[in-house]
Amino acid sequence: MKLSGGEYIALERLEAIYKSCNLVANLCVYGHPDARQPMAVIIPNETHLRHALKQGAVQGVDADASLHVLCGRSEVRKLILENCNALGKKNGFKPLELLETVVLTDDEWTPESGLVTAAQKLQRKKILEAYKDEIKVRINPILSSSVLTAFAESVPLLSVKMDLFSWTPVAFLSSSFPSLIRISPCNTLRRTMAII
Repeated sequence: MKLSGGEYIALERLEAIYKSCNLVANLCVYGHPDARQPMAVIIPNETHLRHALKQGAVQGVDADASLHVLCGRSEVRKLILENCNALGKKNGFKPLELLETVVLTDDEWTPESGLVTAAQKLQRKKILEAYKDEIKVRINPILSSSVLTAFAESVPLLSVKMDLFSWTPVAFLSSSFPSLIRISPCNTLRRTMAII
C-alpha cells in the first residue's frame, strides 16, 4: 500500500504486530493514498479492555458498559490507539507505520458475515465497505490536515489572510493566485499569518 509521501507499507505485517496487542481481538489496517499514516478498524478484546478500564487506564469510563458503548467512547479509542502504537514502536515501526487513528467495532467478523474467509483471512474490501461511514468520520480530518500541510510545504511563502466574519478569498501568493478557504464565522477578529 502506497501512502501520500510515496512510501509503501505492508498492511499484513502491520496487522500481525498490532493484533498481538492485548486490547485487540482482531483488526484490519487501512492505508488511504492521501494519508501520511495508516488507520485500523479494530474489534477490541473485551476481557482485556474491561480489565484495563477497571484498573483505571481511563478515567470516567464505566467498565461495565456494553462493548458497543465502549467502542463509541473517544477515551477508549485513544487508549487502544496508544497501546497499538506503543507495541509498534517496540517492534521498530517507522513513524509512517504507526496508526493515525482507529475505528472500534463490537461486531464479530465471521465467514457468515462475509468479512473473513473460512480460514479467518480478512476480506479487506468488504470490511472497508462495511465500515466506510465510520472510516470517513475518522479519516476526513486527517486528510484535510494532510492536504493543507502538503500544500503549505509545496509553497515557499504563503500569506494567509483569515477573515473570520465572511467567506472571502483568503490565500494570496505573490499578490495573485487566490484560493478559497471556508472559515466558519465566529467573531469579528481578523488576523494575518505567514506559513513558511
